Amino acid sequence: MKIRILTIGQKMPTWVYTAFEDYFKRIQPFVTTQLIELPMAKRGKNDSDADILKYCQIEGEAILSNIKQGEVLIALEVGGRELSTEKLAQTMQQWTLDGADIVLAIGGPDGLSDAVRKAAAWHWSLSKLTLPHPMVRIILIEQLYRAMSINHNHPYHRA
Repeated sequence: MKIRILTIGQKMPTWVYTAFEDYFKRIQPFVTTQLIELPMAKRGKNDSDADILKYCQIEGEAILSNIKQGEVLIALEVGGRELSTEKLAQTMQQWTLDGADIVLAIGGPDGLSDAVRKAAAWHWSLSKLTLPHPMVRIILIEQLYRAMSINHNHPYHRA
């Protein structure tokens, strides 16, 4: 199993890269993981709803064009399925048994396009809270690491 995180947005603040990198390094012995940052569509100051829809479509095309054949797409969005950390660990264990390569898609500030939503095998919500876009990648990698630590009997997760 491999995990690729496709995220819209580049040039994050240093604190985002620092936090992400810490967990990214920790997870590598358990599962090969890759972060791919895709450019956010250029936005204007007075964008209409039609403009925002167009931006989502552009970003969605970028996400879909980066999915490799055989990868399982999981869309991260507020309305998705919520998992406990223990359920995530079980899910990741199943991915490993299935030999599935996973792509986790994080949309831009306006969310994911309908095309990405439709292409996704399932939708996952990290929280019912609206999270700042840069925080999603940090919370995601930490939870992936925590789940893998459970699966490998590593002491990081202490319930």
